[in-house]
Amino acid sequence: MSEPLKVDPLPESGTWRMAGGNAARTGRSPDGPAGSIKLGRTLRAGGSVKASVVFNRAGAAFVADMTGNVATFAAEGHCLWQKPLPGGISAAPALDASEERLFVGTLRGVVCALSTADGSEVWRVEVKTRSDPRILSDVLYLDGNDSVILSSWGGRFVRLDARTGGPRGSWDAGISPRSAAAADRGGNVFFLRAVWDQGVQLVRVSPAGEEAVLHREPQSPRGANRTVVSAAPVLDAERSQVCFITNRDRDAVLQAWSGKTGAIAWRRELPSAVAATPALDDQGRLLVADLAGTVRCLDGDGNPVWEYGTGCEYLLAGAVCSDASAAWIGDPWGRLHRIGSDGRGEVVDQAKRSIETQPSFAPDGRLVVPGTSGEVRVFG
Repeated sequence: MSEPLKVDPLPESGTWRMAGGNAARTGRSPDGPAGSIKLGRTLRAGGSVKASVVFNRAGAAFVADMTGNVATFAAEGHCLWQKPLPGGISAAPALDASEERLFVGTLRGVVCALSTADGSEVWRVEVKTRSDPRILSDVLYLDGNDSVILSSWGGRFVRLDARTGGPRGSWDAGISPRSAAAADRGGNVFFLRAVWDQGVQLVRVSPAGEEAVLHREPQSPRGANRTVVSAAPVLDAERSQVCFITNRDRDAVLQAWSGKTGAIAWRRELPSAVAATPALDDQGRLLVADLAGTVRCLDGDGNPVWEYGTGCEYLLAGAVCSDASAAWIGDPWGRLHRIGSDGRGEVVDQAKRSIETQPSFAPDGRLVVPGTSGEVRVFG
């Protein structure tokens, strides 16, 4: 690139409209709880929930489950409407800026825009592919150009017009993609992809569709087709960095690409592979949940701060943070952990079955934790 990109993520609105809370995928809310919490209510989905819950400003919760059902619950807890779609849903949906449309992708490769008023279909398209159509990447909505971005296992990212569902571009997503994309205020999209004989690439696509490979991580001995690429990049506005994880055979590398220099700012070896998107807390620290059951905290320069062992063999869900210096993460045993800013943690709740997706925050600061039992547990 002739000029280094300035990473400028979207401001946090306080409304969790997509996975990670915003297009930068920071996983942070200024209004989340700090200390003790208690279970306020339980929402019942139609099946196992593996997609993060998203919200509008009024506090309505949009819950998508593995049966393909989408349900909306009012802030008071009662169900407003339900809409069955073809194929299960494991990718988190996204709301548009007006909060009038909810965008959902299914395991059958169907993408729908639903009216948030009653669940009726605004439009429906099928992602074209000659192979597996499943959509695993959390949906990204860009309000700057009113577009929706996601990928399918067919190996392509697609950009759709949010008003009509019409195509507005596509690009290579790599082998068996499931990692979500992130974006900055200018509409630049960042994502990771595994490429045959090349390894894992950090890529930027401009609003005009121009593609730039920002970094190449050599492939592991087992090959790029055996590399897990599922954690989305996270944008750090204060440091103008794109933080991303590349897995190898059993371990991983956490790196930060600098928008100021156009090069890697720092690099940190991790002892275990990672499937979950990291969170960025209010102190600029990254919280990384790995496939050995450990949550690691690293400062803005990649230096280790603390680590917390959950006691589980692996973690599939990432943490979320509140500006009250507390982090929250669910584990495969169905336990919810609270971790303080010093790395000391405790189990604060026990669900019936495993937690396999990142929690989210309602606009009033309530913590919302979905589980594979079909329950969505709401804490205040």
